[in-house]
Amino acid sequence: MSNVASFDEFETDLEIDAHSRGLPRIILEGATDVWLFRDIWFTNYLAKFEFVSASRLADGDGCTAVPAAVQKSWEEEIPAFGILDRDVYFRRKVWDALYEPEEIRFRTFEADGNLFVSELWEIEAHLILPELLTPWVIGCSRDPIRFGHLAGDALQRALAQCDILFEAAPYLAAMHSDGKAATGSFGELPLEEVRQICANRLLGLSAEANEQAQLVANFVVHVRASAPAEPAARLRYYLKFIDTKRLLDRLRNALRLTTNHNNHQMLAGFMRQGATEPEELKRHLAHLIERVGSA
Repeated sequence: MSNVASFDEFETDLEIDAHSRGLPRIILEGATDVWLFRDIWFTNYLAKFEFVSASRLADGDGCTAVPAAVQKSWEEEIPAFGILDRDVYFRRKVWDALYEPEEIRFRTFEADGNLFVSELWEIEAHLILPELLTPWVIGCSRDPIRFGHLAGDALQRALAQCDILFEAAPYLAAMHSDGKAATGSFGELPLEEVRQICANRLLGLSAEANEQAQLVANFVVHVRASAPAEPAARLRYYLKFIDTKRLLDRLRNALRLTTNHNNHQMLAGFMRQGATEPEELKRHLAHLIERVGSA
């Protein structure tokens, strides 16, 4: 099979140029990841790497396709390195990795030197910077006059939503253990109602699922006990363990944000304006440059 892709598969001349030069590939979970890496965060790396969605090289998408895409690229004699979101350990039900708070121990769960697992739950978590919450609310408020006061309270409200999603984490793990998808983010329900709903729903799941729920509940207690006291640092820490899509859904309600704005684009735009790059991912790309250069 030819390893030469049709030009129709590329979105920009830069991608065509990168592929024609055989640049090392950074394999990412999906199109949003590629957009963030290529157009927002790491434009200065386009001469060194080709950022590629896993679906371009392997069947499927998301974290399950990244390892296969990395292997396929090496078979095509193009070096490739995959970046996965932390929630890969949720999908694999590796709870001790998912809820490991110490970075050094967290890294020991990576078995493949060509795959890197981000400390944060999902790619979107890198957009939720504490310092961006206030301008986000100001720019996306449904009614700036009525809800303007929420801008100054955004960080505390974000932490409150994290507390609610921590409460739901054992139930979500139990559903996954039973092979069931848990949809929704409990709307605007408060903590006590979410707690009661989860407890009731656990009664309808298998004994094994309930055992998994208790295991995750124990991990959550440990994680929360290890959280920093300072609010901004605590939010950054929580973003390792909180389902980010559910958090964004709840934040849209809690902060009374309009649904007319694309929140990914808004938050990404703020990062681009401030030339802010995710430090963890920046360090990893710098390491890969050294690795490729010494190969």
